[in-house]
Amino acid sequence: MKDATIAEIERINLMILVIGSVASIFIMREFKYFFSFAVASAMMTANFRLIRKILTSAFSAATIQKRELVKLPLKFLALAVLVALVMIYGDIDILFFMIGLSTVFLSLVIHQIVLVFRPHSVREET
Repeated sequence: MKDATIAEIERINLMILVIGSVASIFIMREFKYFFSFAVASAMMTANFRLIRKILTSAFSAATIQKRELVKLPLKFLALAVLVALVMIYGDIDILFFMIGLSTVFLSLVIHQIVLVFRPHSVREET
């Protein structure tokens, strides 16, 4: 993926985070639902950004830097621990938490739908 495409996906991630958080607090009218969605969505948005940074720095040199690739499993382990801690100690609604965890998937789907409706000349540039 090109940098423009990844930047668009990150923007969509942030929009889903904000819109979903506001919608959850207005529709459900309880902090528990807002917290569940917002925390999970923020974790996934940060996770996507960290993956981008790690992979960009790992493949920026002529050779793959192995010390950068060690960061991927460490990041995954930290994310798994964070999810476990939030699920164990946080007062969360599991459905809203799972929807928040799917933020990156939703942003990828939205991005692809938007690409389908762009003119062909614009699609070739990105």
